[in-house]
Amino acid sequence: MTRPAPSGAYPLRGQHGRVVHTLGVRIAGGDLAPGEPLPTEEELVGELGVGRSALREAMKVLGGKGLVESRTRAGTRVRPREAWHLMDPDVLGWRYQNSPALADLEDLAGLRVALEPGAARLAAEQATPDGMRGIEEALAAMRATLGDPASFIEADLAFHAAVFEASGNALLVHLHRMMAIALAAVRHVHTRDPARYATSVDRHERVLIAIRRRHVRKAEESMRQLVEGARDDLRFYAGPAGS
Repeated sequence: MTRPAPSGAYPLRGQHGRVVHTLGVRIAGGDLAPGEPLPTEEELVGELGVGRSALREAMKVLGGKGLVESRTRAGTRVRPREAWHLMDPDVLGWRYQNSPALADLEDLAGLRVALEPGAARLAAEQATPDGMRGIEEALAAMRATLGDPASFIEADLAFHAAVFEASGNALLVHLHRMMAIALAAVRHVHTRDPARYATSVDRHERVLIAIRRRHVRKAEESMRQLVEGARDDLRFYAGPAGS
């Protein structure tokens, strides 16, 4: 399924837009390692089939995202990962687009464990009727798509997004929208076993029930169990035992 570009993503149009995304994937995906020089301008122009002006504009964009730096007579090099703008929508998408490293997957799973239980707790405190309806509809969609992995994954993503929306916290909602870019790219890793979907629905339902009853501690704990279970699945399927 082709997803629309996330809010804030660099447009994928024109020569320089194509170069931005092509080189961004290569850098964030690990094909070009930190400290490694990029091919020369002449080589990239030939390889990518673009003009020099488009290539230079793309390098400015990648530099603005913290991925590369250019120096006189030293050429352009990939910057250290700690210099990357990791929550930039493009950088996030590029990191997880192809075959993300286990360390990147662990980063994402850890971010979920840090954020989602708190979002569920706030949702139990703050959810409006509309916010509650969004969570309920997402859970119903999960239950209705047990036999359709692609649709089930979409509904699963919608459930977690709805919990963040119901929290009423604009900063958490923003963080989740950024995180969801990566989640959408890797969700198949820990939802690849349809036989476990029914169990997953039951765990999500426990979160919903706690939020509906305004049990803040139960909502937080239920969500913690859910995302820690997802992290365990990820380690199993993406690690050596699941490869």
